[in-house]
Amino acid sequence: MKLIEKQGFSEQELRDIRALADLCNAEDGITLKLNWEMLSERPAGVTDDFLMYEGEELIGFLGIYSFRSTEVEISGMVHPQHRRKGVFTRLADAATEECRRRGIPKLIFICQERSVSGKAFLEARGAVYSFSEHWMEMRVPDGQPPQVPDTRQAEALELRLATADDVEVLTELDMQGFDISYEDARVFVEKTVADGKENRYVAELGGKPIGKLNVRVDEGVAFIFGFCVLTEYRGRGCGREILARTIERAYREGGTVRFELEVAADNPRALGLYESCGFRALNANDYYTIELGG
Repeated sequence: MKLIEKQGFSEQELRDIRALADLCNAEDGITLKLNWEMLSERPAGVTDDFLMYEGEELIGFLGIYSFRSTEVEISGMVHPQHRRKGVFTRLADAATEECRRRGIPKLIFICQERSVSGKAFLEARGAVYSFSEHWMEMRVPDGQPPQVPDTRQAEALELRLATADDVEVLTELDMQGFDISYEDARVFVEKTVADGKENRYVAELGGKPIGKLNVRVDEGVAFIFGFCVLTEYRGRGCGREILARTIERAYREGGTVRFELEVAADNPRALGLYESCGFRALNANDYYTIELGG
């Protein structure tokens, strides 16, 4: 077996990873979270991915996904016929050493809730369960355009596309909405602005920014992420109106009828919001943490 560290992928490598994912999903009856949009746009000069080959066949993959400077998420898979051979251990060891080299103290492993082999590996490695997220989906019924609720705000809520001039506004909203540092929020916003492959919306009430979200459409499916509403405006129907307006706009402008998002399983308010807009949980991912020592 040969382990290869990667800084970006060729088109053939991406096809091989997707074929392996399809095989694992079919064998295990699950849907692996591999963040395909990030895999296709890996930054140059950064080792984020690890491939294991048996001859010319790809039998294992592990990816590092960085959203904050203090932690990374990790996801991967092993060919069903090559499990219990130490493949994922070697991949995880290589990724751990890379994170140590970069000074990242916290690893968060993503494990699909029905992955028996994944949970067994993480428990053996000493990972600690941290939280779970539901993967949710909503499909617009045929012939029934999405409706925007009237939340009867004192002032009209406006949803507009963000521009490059909104970097500071988006940074402040992410800081407050996700309780992250200014530096991490700024890096994330600048990356999404430079990417240009998703729409970023700012919600304003009386001219004041009170929330934001991002929408990325891939193969006809709109993935909604980075959704937050300032604390003082929650519980007033603003979140539901922002989400409904976003869905209606994507449907009206691009004909999008399928929407997906993730929500923490221990966030009943957000879960209720999404369900009120027609979303239903498809599956869930469990997250396990490993803290790296000095």
